[in-house]
Amino acid sequence: MENEIRLSIIGLVYNQTVVGTYGLVLSETAGNRRFSVMIGEPEAQSIAMKLNNKRSPRPLTHDLINNILTIFGTKLQKILIYNMVNDIFYSELHILKGNEVFVVDARTSDAVALAIRSDAPIYINSEILDRVGTIFEKQEDKTTQEEEAVNAEDLTQEELDLLSKFDLDEILNLALAEEKYELAVRIRDAIKRKDQLSNEMK
Repeated sequence: MENEIRLSIIGLVYNQTVVGTYGLVLSETAGNRRFSVMIGEPEAQSIAMKLNNKRSPRPLTHDLINNILTIFGTKLQKILIYNMVNDIFYSELHILKGNEVFVVDARTSDAVALAIRSDAPIYINSEILDRVGTIFEKQEDKTTQEEEAVNAEDLTQEELDLLSKFDLDEILNLALAEEKYELAVRIRDAIKRKDQLSNEMK
């Protein structure tokens, strides 16, 4: 445990470079280093649903696994991100049954989705966090972020086109986090127009 650092989930960010993927942003609980793990859309939706306290009409895969663990009298003790090879994170489930712990290899996205359903802590090997962690000093004001997202809904196409690519990306992430999908579509269209204009000017 000495070389393991506990993590907290900060949120999910849509990945602009790889379609259908999201960045799962994790931060050390007792520090200011952050990093992101690229995950697929199904896993991102599963994590987002639980974070937003929403239930699926039928059990999702991670709900099913958690139910099976409970029925067989086992408990997810923790998950550990224990390695990273070629920018791919490797994780394992530590499952407790009686006094014995079973370790099962798992994708990080599945491990996190299962951890939040069983209230299990998330850890990372300290050596990996030393390699991938980025110090985050500025604490953004959540109220300001929400106001920016709300105000963005009132912007016209012309006004959106005047915004910088950075601002558009920020608003897009906020819109997706707040599940304002109509706004997200408008922002993506504005980003595409800006990219197209930039290519034409080259």
